[in-house]
Amino acid sequence: MTSVLNVDTIADKAGTGPVGLTKQSAAKMFANIGGDGTPTVTGSFNVTSLTDEGTAVIRANMINAMSDTTFTNVGTLREQSFIGTIQEITSGSSEIRTSSSMVMKTHSTTGTSDADGRNYVVFGDLA
Repeated sequence: MTSVLNVDTIADKAGTGPVGLTKQSAAKMFANIGGDGTPTVTGSFNVTSLTDEGTAVIRANMINAMSDTTFTNVGTLREQSFIGTIQEITSGSSEIRTSSSMVMKTHSTTGTSDADGRNYVVFGDLA
């Protein structure tokens, strides 16, 4: 016999937070970002806004904070004019990572460049 479960929201027992995952992990934030020069969120989960911090540098701000700054983040890029990578900024005047945001930059084989699109995913524990 087939069962169907239709719900609008799944919350913890108190009804105030997310349910805990047992022996599994899920992304706590993701962002699909388009725009060469001006970043625009084209799809997301747990993203409140983006901050453009300069050429190829974007800060993704989260709605729900992580428990600390030791979360794992992964990024990919889409660009037709160069092959490149996404990397977390390791120096600069702005704070690199907080429990509620992270800064990432795109880096082409010829230097730092804005990309046509970026994808970020964050794994870790929510606060």
